[in-house]
Amino acid sequence: MIALFQRKLFKNWLMIFGWGVGLGLLGYYLVDIYGSVFKENVDLQSYMEVFPEEFLAFFGDADSLLTTEGFLGLEFFSYIPVILGIMAVSAASRLIAKQEEEGSLELIMAQPVSRSAVFWGKLLALIVSIILILLMTWTGLTLGANQTPSLDLAPLALLRPFISLFAVLSVFMSLALLLSMILASRGTAGLGAGFILIASYFITSLTRIDEKLESINRFSPLKYYQGSSAMTNLDLQYILILFGASIVLIALAWFVFVRRDLRFGGAGGLRLVFSPKEEK
Repeated sequence: MIALFQRKLFKNWLMIFGWGVGLGLLGYYLVDIYGSVFKENVDLQSYMEVFPEEFLAFFGDADSLLTTEGFLGLEFFSYIPVILGIMAVSAASRLIAKQEEEGSLELIMAQPVSRSAVFWGKLLALIVSIILILLMTWTGLTLGANQTPSLDLAPLALLRPFISLFAVLSVFMSLALLLSMILASRGTAGLGAGFILIASYFITSLTRIDEKLESINRFSPLKYYQGSSAMTNLDLQYILILFGASIVLIALAWFVFVRRDLRFGGAGGLRLVFSPKEEK
């Protein structure tokens, strides 16, 4: 399992570097822009009055934009779950299914390694990759805050929203992985998980405008995403809900993978065919 983990993590270096550096630079210059806005005494309140209330409510509390927390929430943490969520869904849906469709998974399974070792080794590498991307992004924000004397942002305070972000990304990553174990192709799994991600984003955002959607929103993972509000108050109950859902989805994906028949060479449809025991 360790060898599989190391190999997969090494293969992910380009994804880690590209996403981590890109988002880190975005965070760095975003904080610098915020400091420049207040340095020039821009009247944000008058600027926001131009937009309809419904438009501003879709992205959160508009009045909080005048604070550092609100600015980062609107300009960064409000949309970053969708951007990184698409990355996580894409990576998870092809984590094992890609090699299965290409026919190369049978070469791995021909070695003295269990299905569980393949599953957990690859999954752990993906989880570490996502954590590294988030840490690089947090580093960019922290460096930007240190370069702006007018801002008083402690590194620990900036880290809390990333804990909530990782928790919600884990849900969509786990869902995509489970769907890739069941559906006919990794493309179908990625599309299904991606649709749920986008639907969750719009449902949670629209609930701020129409409270009647709350009955549906309670099933949306992004309802439990705290964004920049976690800087001052990280709700551990929401974190536990998201991680709990992720654990259940991962456990189901593992169970299906070790019990079902493999689809070698890209042949087959739905893969709910179970073997009596785990194959080597």
